[in-house]
Amino acid sequence: MSVRSNTDTGLRIIMEILNSAYIQYIYFGPLFVTVLALSKLISKQKLRINYIYSLSYFVMALAMLQVISYSTKSYPGYYYVSHFLIPFTLINPIMLYIRFRFLIQGTTMRVSPVIVILLGAVIIFLAAGPVFIYSVPFTKEYIELRPLLDPSFHSLPIYFKTVHVINFLSKLILSAGLLTLLLKTIYLWKEIEKEKMMLARIAYISTIMMFMTSVLGVIGDAVNFEFCKAAVATVNTVTLGIFFVSQYDPDYYAIFKHIRQKKKYAVSKIQGINVESVIAELKKIMEEQHLYREENLSLKTVAGILNINHQQLSEIINKELNKSFSTYINDLKIEESKQLLRGDPDITILRIALMAGFNSVRTFNRAFFKNTGVTPMEYKKSNHQRKF
Repeated sequence: MSVRSNTDTGLRIIMEILNSAYIQYIYFGPLFVTVLALSKLISKQKLRINYIYSLSYFVMALAMLQVISYSTKSYPGYYYVSHFLIPFTLINPIMLYIRFRFLIQGTTMRVSPVIVILLGAVIIFLAAGPVFIYSVPFTKEYIELRPLLDPSFHSLPIYFKTVHVINFLSKLILSAGLLTLLLKTIYLWKEIEKEKMMLARIAYISTIMMFMTSVLGVIGDAVNFEFCKAAVATVNTVTLGIFFVSQYDPDYYAIFKHIRQKKKYAVSKIQGINVESVIAELKKIMEEQHLYREENLSLKTVAGILNINHQQLSEIINKELNKSFSTYINDLKIEESKQLLRGDPDITILRIALMAGFNSVRTFNRAFFKNTGVTPMEYKKSNHQRKF
C-alpha cells in the first residue's frame, strides 16, 4: 500500500507541476503580445498601419487576459477583471479582422458608426451593473462567468445572463469574421506569382490557426472552460512560432509589422548607358563563365567587370529584370541545379548544391524550396518518375 501511495503522491506532484507550468505559459501570452504592441510604437517608420497593428495587439492582450481570468480563476478578484474586460473581447474581432485583412489583401477598412454605437452601449451596460442594479448584489456568486450549458447559468438574474451571452457572442463574432475573410481570400492559392503571394499566404495560414482557436473559445464558453485555456495556449504557440521563424527569415516579420519599402532610384543613375548592351553582357558572363557559382560574389565585383558602378548595375537589374541582384544570382543557381537534378539520377544533392554555387545543402534546400515550392529531392524524384 505504501508503494502505491508513494506512486500516487509522485504522480499528483508531477501533475501539479505540469498544470502550474501550463498556467504560467498561458499567462505569458498577453505579456508577449503587449511587448509586440510596444515594439510597433517605438518603430522608426511612423506608419498609420503600424499604429493599427499596435492597437490590435494591445486589445488582443486584454482580450486574452479576460479569457485567462475567468477560465483559470487563479487570482483574487478575477471575476471583476473578466467582467469589465468584456468590451475588449468585442473590439478584438474587429481589430483582428482589420489586421489580417491588411496582411492578406493589402487594404484596410472603415468601422461602421453602428458598430461603434453598439460597442459604446455594451460598455455602458457593463459599467452600469454595479451602479444601478440594486436588487442583486454585484458579488462573485452572480458576476463569475460560467459556461452557458452549466446548470447554474439558468438561475442567474437576467442582467448577468445577458453579460454571459455578450461574452459568448464576442467569440462567435470572431469566428464568423475570420471565416468570412478566409472564404473571401481563398483565391490566394490560385495565384501563380508565389514570391508576391508568400506573405499573404503566411497571413492566410495564421488566420486559419486563429479561426481554429476562436472555435475552441466558442466551445469553451458553451461547455467547459478548459477549451478556453487550450485556445489561449494555441494562440501563444502560433504567435511564438511565427516570431521565431521571423528571426530565421526576415520576410516573416511582416506578419507583426508592416515594413514600408524605400523608394529606390528617385534619381536615375543610368542615363547615357546602353542598358541593352549591359544586360546582354551580364547574361553572357553569367551563362558562359558561370560567374554566379563564385562564392561571395558581390554586386561591386560584377559591376566592375561590366565597367559600370554598383548603383547603376543594381538599378538596371531591378528595372529591367524586376528583381534584386541577390535574387537574380539565386535564380541562375536554381536553374542550373534544376538541369542537374533532371540529369544523372546518381548525383547527390550535396554535389549538385556545390556545383550550382551554394555553400551548403541547407542553404540550397531553403533557396530551392522558396523558388519552386518543392525540395530538391522531391523535384528530382518527380522528374525521374516521369521518364519511366
